[in-house]
Amino acid sequence: MMEMKVSDWVQGKTTDGELIHGYIETIDVLQGIVTVQVVKSDNEERVGQIVAVRSSWIKRVPDVSLQDAAIAQNLIDMALATWDESWFMELTESLKSHNQSAARREEGPNRIKTVVNRMGRSA
Repeated sequence: MMEMKVSDWVQGKTTDGELIHGYIETIDVLQGIVTVQVVKSDNEERVGQIVAVRSSWIKRVPDVSLQDAAIAQNLIDMALATWDESWFMELTESLKSHNQSAARREEGPNRIKTVVNRMGRSA
């Protein structure tokens, strides 16, 4: 099992067989129990609750690159829903940087066309 730490995003099942997705609140290494703040579940009543599950019943969710704006927006929505201001600020800053980089990449070819057109050549 990959080593997990507090604040890692995980998914798995509860003792009742409910699918959960959330982040780790606490870890009891001796007991093999992890408490998870549930942000998504097939049982809507679990959302927003903290549940204790065996660490062997969950797996860490890989970190997501913010290259995909839709994923970034979903993560930002999740940060807002969980009132996690620092995570929200981190995500919005990352998205802002990504958007600025994308704009610079788009500007490159257009800038070349402008320079070529000014030289009297067609692009």
